[in-house]
Amino acid sequence: MNPWYIIIIELFVSCFFLLFSFAIFFAILVLRKKNPSFIKRGIVLLLVNMFLFGLVQLFCFSHSTYYKFNDWLILNSNVKTITDKYGKCDLSYFKEDGSGMIGYYIYTDSGPIMPDYQKHYYFIYFNSEGKIYKVEDNISFGG
Repeated sequence: MNPWYIIIIELFVSCFFLLFSFAIFFAILVLRKKNPSFIKRGIVLLLVNMFLFGLVQLFCFSHSTYYKFNDWLILNSNVKTITDKYGKCDLSYFKEDGSGMIGYYIYTDSGPIMPDYQKHYYFIYFNSEGKIYKVEDNISFGG
């Protein structure tokens, strides 16, 4: 799936939770004198809503490069564990010292705004011990 769609979905979900929080807050302000029991339910609903909003934001930040890969778990882990978890990589490049990079195909850019129609990969860079130090979304070798 193209990242433009993912960004739009993330923004929509975040705006929904924020607007719902404001609606609950204003409902508490308006109904606090008419229906005092609504205050407790409204506060609980507001807290649950903010918790769900926090989970959405946590997911967005931890999967910032691409939604299928958790960058926080991948960084500083071992390349062997990542290949065991995500399977065989689509591209790989190894140097003589044992360092290198692997790439997983994620999408072909055919989005609505300035598409490049090239295959994009989730690249994972690792050092000679196999420790991952960088991840990125980029096109394949040679442009």
